[in-house]
Amino acid sequence: MSELNNRRQKAEEEIAYINRLLTANQNRQQNSVASLSLTREKINQRRGVIADIDKQIHIIERELKSKNKHVDDLQAHLEVLKKSYKNLLYQAYKYRDSRSWLMFVMSSSDFGMAYRRWQYFKRLSEHINELAENINETSKKINVEIASLTEKQQELAGFRSQRQVEMTSLRKEETDAQSVIRSLSGQERDLRRKVEQQRQVINGINRQIERIIAEETRKRDTRSPLPVDHALSAQFQNNRGNLPWPVRRGVVVGKFGEHDHPVFKNVKLPMNNGIDISTEAGSMALAVFDGTVTRIVNIPGMGNCVMLQHGEFYTLYCKLNNVFVKPGDKVERGKNLGAIFTEDGNTVLHFELWKGMQKQNPELWLAR
Repeated sequence: MSELNNRRQKAEEEIAYINRLLTANQNRQQNSVASLSLTREKINQRRGVIADIDKQIHIIERELKSKNKHVDDLQAHLEVLKKSYKNLLYQAYKYRDSRSWLMFVMSSSDFGMAYRRWQYFKRLSEHINELAENINETSKKINVEIASLTEKQQELAGFRSQRQVEMTSLRKEETDAQSVIRSLSGQERDLRRKVEQQRQVINGINRQIERIIAEETRKRDTRSPLPVDHALSAQFQNNRGNLPWPVRRGVVVGKFGEHDHPVFKNVKLPMNNGIDISTEAGSMALAVFDGTVTRIVNIPGMGNCVMLQHGEFYTLYCKLNNVFVKPGDKVERGKNLGAIFTEDGNTVLHFELWKGMQKQNPELWLAR
């Protein structure tokens, strides 16, 4: 349950963060692919929250079923104890007069029988006391279990109420997404033209970045490789899936590779050699690993880009406004490389990761 609660809390925090991104700047284009991506990510997070609440509800329902059975078993046991207690009291009542049980003992045919009859009356008294104590303890257990049942039922009602709130929010967010889709659909001709223009620009940017990576790779291959390069490569490789994010906090709004347009059929978005991370205005780009600054270039459409080398690996941080490093600088993981610029209300870092000339999906390398 604690793991589910922690996961749900993190998802709620992520939803709140996405809401801040959507409302942080009044100039943000509400009916845009970027806002649609953020809204859909919020919907995914919301569905995750609902799924976790459903799991918690299922766990509590199982606990309630088990506790109800335990209470039923205790009550059945209590009835057996009460019945036995009643029978013993009847036996004790028959010999309530000390003369009666004494005569019963004394009328024995021999000493052994007398002793056994005397032991019977002794055990009868002890058994009555034991049963009374057992009945009392069982009654207490039943009361404790009933109190626990009431608490669990209240907890269950709370989760069901939370689920209803989350479902209401989910329906609103799905409505918001549909509203953006309808708005984009109404601009189909213009947007298709813009997507094609963007494709040409991005393809040119991708070719330029690939040439830069190729040049850096050739330079690396022509000089004697240093042992530290191999060690750094191994360390970088070993951190696959655990690298810190290149921003303090953000949401991926542009995935690696080529993907369909979120609204228009038969339209492909431009090839993305990295990922695009939406973050808050004023955010900094952070080095994901120790390395060396090899290039700082200005690429039209990408702004300032900082390239770091980590042995045979390269990371690229684009759409920077001010740059705080220079070529040749040794940087440590978490180092501020530059401020990410804000355009049309969007603050988005473009981040790429390469192993030599092989582009990598950064999401597979970054910690979740």
